[in-house]
Amino acid sequence: MSVETTVPTRVTVRNPMNDHDTMTVEVEDTNETRHLVEYADPDLRQTLSALPSGTTIPVSLSRAGVRSNVWRVDDLHHEPTAMVAGRAAPTSD
Repeated sequence: MSVETTVPTRVTVRNPMNDHDTMTVEVEDTNETRHLVEYADPDLRQTLSALPSGTTIPVSLSRAGVRSNVWRVDDLHHEPTAMVAGRAAPTSD
């Protein structure tokens, strides 16, 4: 059985994407740590791979594993933001 978010889940990048295409994020509302290991398409993976620590993104997630804390990113809902001096700032021009 797959658990999928129906509304965007805001997560903050804690560890950027590594050489194994895995990144660690923290769910904003619950402080849960999740490991993102699968991506809906290569463009989404590439976009997420460029995000530094501290970037907050709204995503749709579904479980990628049955027994572990690994997740698939199904969608990115708008441009990521990074915290700069306590304020949200776009990560791209």
